[in-house]
Amino acid sequence: MNSLISQSIISLLAGLIICLLLIPVIIQLSLRFKLVDVPNERKVHTKIISRLGGMGIFISTAIACLLATTSLDAFTKWPILFISITALFTVGIWDDLKNISAKLRFVLQILFSTAVATTGIRLTSLHGVFGIEELNIFWQYFLTIVIITGSTNAFNLIDGVDGLAGGMALIGLIVLSSIAYILGLYSLLIILLAFTGAVMGFLKNNFSPAKIFMGDGGSLVLGYLLSCVGILLIEQSNQVQSSISPSRVALSVFAILIIPVFDSLRVFAHRIRKGMSPLKADKTHIHHLFLVAGLNHKKTAVFLYCFELLLLCCAFLLQGIAGISIAILIMVLLFHLITEILRINQGVETWLAIIKKMEKE
Repeated sequence: MNSLISQSIISLLAGLIICLLLIPVIIQLSLRFKLVDVPNERKVHTKIISRLGGMGIFISTAIACLLATTSLDAFTKWPILFISITALFTVGIWDDLKNISAKLRFVLQILFSTAVATTGIRLTSLHGVFGIEELNIFWQYFLTIVIITGSTNAFNLIDGVDGLAGGMALIGLIVLSSIAYILGLYSLLIILLAFTGAVMGFLKNNFSPAKIFMGDGGSLVLGYLLSCVGILLIEQSNQVQSSISPSRVALSVFAILIIPVFDSLRVFAHRIRKGMSPLKADKTHIHHLFLVAGLNHKKTAVFLYCFELLLLCCAFLLQGIAGISIAILIMVLLFHLITEILRINQGVETWLAIIKKMEKE
């Protein structure tokens, strides 16, 4: 136990300190070589900012894992998972530097999701969600690939306000680290703590006003990591005796992913109803709606952190009281309520702007 504590502290602090030291260097190099995010009509920042924060997170995590040698057991146990994370990081950095085709990026994500599913990291049961228990092999692969690919892209899309994606990832990492500890997956715990420390170091420079963005090299990796490890923990909880049930783990993972995933689904549906491509970028994501409502970047991020924590509390409390299906429905209704209030406000603000323009004319 003493060894675990020391390894955990090393992993967390190494990730934090290395990232704190590395990010300023990346910022300077990005500005020097013009590896920056340039403002345009659909972005909310007004000055050029480095978009290579994901590089700082990944490198810091890798070094921290090498220092905390317990993590090496996880690399040997789930090699495809960490190879695919490294490959996705490479794709993300490639996209940050060269803006690769969205279709190519999507195909590669499906390939990585499929690869990790073949290793056994896939949903084998819905644990009673709407009465569904065991899944046949087709649905195991289909749902796993859809969830991982969808969550990876959704986390990328939620990264639109200073500190938002990093803060939500930090909450998710802390929750998954706690579950890994309860399940006795100590090598995985060390890796999650390394990521946790690195994300904390990144947030020091990303919280409003941001000096650096995580870019696709960060958001894609974190979305992929949270969804893959979430599924892994759900399945592991079904195989070991512990104080936490598979349904409670599943609800916790659902609470971590619901905001980016359901926001992306809502935005895609809205664009399709308007006859637009679901992939056409606009300013209708939940963080944009908060900005329309008058909140700044910091308040928007903090509100959504609190909302994610509320959903996690619902997951923890409602599973034992109402069951997994009712808990999921309540969480979805809470999300829908928030977004509908914001959408109505956006409509009011639009009409007020039109009226003011007519009065001036």
